[in-house]
Amino acid sequence: MVRVIKRAATAILVILALAATVAGCSEPAPADRPLVMGAPDTPMMTVMAHIYAGALRNAGSAVSPTVERGDYRTLLDDMDATSIDLFPAFSGLLLDQLAPQLAPATAEDVYKDLNRSLPQGVSVGDATMVSATPQIFVASAAAEAVTATDLASCGKLPAGLPVVVVGAPEVPTMDAFTAAGCRFGPTESVGSVAVAVARIATGRAIGILTPLDVAGDDKQDAASDIRALASAEKSTSEGGAAQSASAAPSGGASGAPQEPADVESGPRAQELVPVYRSAAFSRDEVKTLNKVAGELTTADLAALGREATAGARPADLANEWLAEHGL
Repeated sequence: MVRVIKRAATAILVILALAATVAGCSEPAPADRPLVMGAPDTPMMTVMAHIYAGALRNAGSAVSPTVERGDYRTLLDDMDATSIDLFPAFSGLLLDQLAPQLAPATAEDVYKDLNRSLPQGVSVGDATMVSATPQIFVASAAAEAVTATDLASCGKLPAGLPVVVVGAPEVPTMDAFTAAGCRFGPTESVGSVAVAVARIATGRAIGILTPLDVAGDDKQDAASDIRALASAEKSTSEGGAAQSASAAPSGGASGAPQEPADVESGPRAQELVPVYRSAAFSRDEVKTLNKVAGELTTADLAALGREATAGARPADLANEWLAEHGL
């Protein structure tokens, strides 16, 4: 009888030890703690993280009120350590970090390559309609004079025009436009988008800006006098909707293309996407993220980013936007 008791006790101890080992090695279930958002350390991206947080919270999920900040590499490391669960990113920039050797031709290709290049256990949700893809902007009158309507007709513009950029020129972007047929003159670096827009509107320079730079900025009176050389209309990445490249974003410059258009050539596409830890999200929570993708435009985020930079609380801005869009 004593031997039986000792054997039973030993068996119980072994089972308890194994259970403790398994518990110590297992990843916490999503319900063990609130979801934690991360974001690149800019006012605009912080607002974006709060938009995802608010949408999830309004749909019934427990979400931490804080947003952890860092660059893409830090955020991915934090995700690997399960200390954050989601962060917003621009698809092309993140792909540059993960697989710079790849050369996807379209926004859809960027999206697919990014999904394949992310670490195991990390996924990318539906792309929003927010585009930060660099584009050639020209004075409307100058474009009409030579019938330059899209990137394929960039070579029709007078050769040697100065090209205006905000900050330092990005060599890969410049090279991509040159390969598409643009005939640039000297590069002029300016300190703000407003200065660049005013310079482009004179017709004596072309510029490299993004839809996010110019969208919805009513203070830039000259913005109505410039237009982007549109890319070809194509279907967008999964979850997006096909849009006309020649249409202007709501509230933006009249010649700016509707986001997010794929490009046959030119710089790598930059669509705003949610990057998330797969095990942390239920199917319904992923659907909630995708609802945000169907509502958020370039003009929306540009305006929210400007307000946050001016001092408004990102969480308040996010909640106002979510209420306006029924999320």
